[in-house]
Amino acid sequence: MRFLYPSGGNLPEGFAGYLVTPSMRGIPQGIQAGARWAADNQAYTKGFDAGMFFPWLKQMEPYASTCLFVTVPDVVGDAIQTLDNWRRLNGYFQGWPRAFVAQDGQENLPLPQGFDVLFIGGFTKWKESRAAIDCINRTDKPIHVGRINTWRRYRHFARMPGAASWTCDGTRIRYERDKATKEWQRYMAQPPLLGI
Repeated sequence: MRFLYPSGGNLPEGFAGYLVTPSMRGIPQGIQAGARWAADNQAYTKGFDAGMFFPWLKQMEPYASTCLFVTVPDVVGDAIQTLDNWRRLNGYFQGWPRAFVAQDGQENLPLPQGFDVLFIGGFTKWKESRAAIDCINRTDKPIHVGRINTWRRYRHFARMPGAASWTCDGTRIRYERDKATKEWQRYMAQPPLLGI
């Protein structure tokens, strides 16, 4: 798995691109220079704010060709409400590659039609459960895993078939930027020894 860098500035070596939000000031120079990027809707950290998100996404249109995905608003830990959001809001994201965020309980529900990336969200217990793996196994779409802040969690997902082409992110960099960047680079350079 390759990390998406959740900060501005130059893209560190080994990262797959940027994970950006409306709260970031300006557009990272790397995106302006052609680096890949994805847009998070901030449902987990701040709650989705349509009045902030859609004007910001409009500003990102010149870089749409390098966008990996835009997360359609989800409800943390609630698969039913997230599916309802998908049905109501999906149309506002036409023209963008759209990520559907799987939440707690999604293993018991059908995946929606029309998503481009499956984003594994949810609370920690669900994210690390067999239920999340079942959701991954039900699609052939690209996978993104949120909140990968430790080697244990990185290894849990990186051992899965196909994980070398997946992306992931983590918020740890906000608190210890240099240390987290170096550790993530180490994680990406050390493939797991065993698959699951």
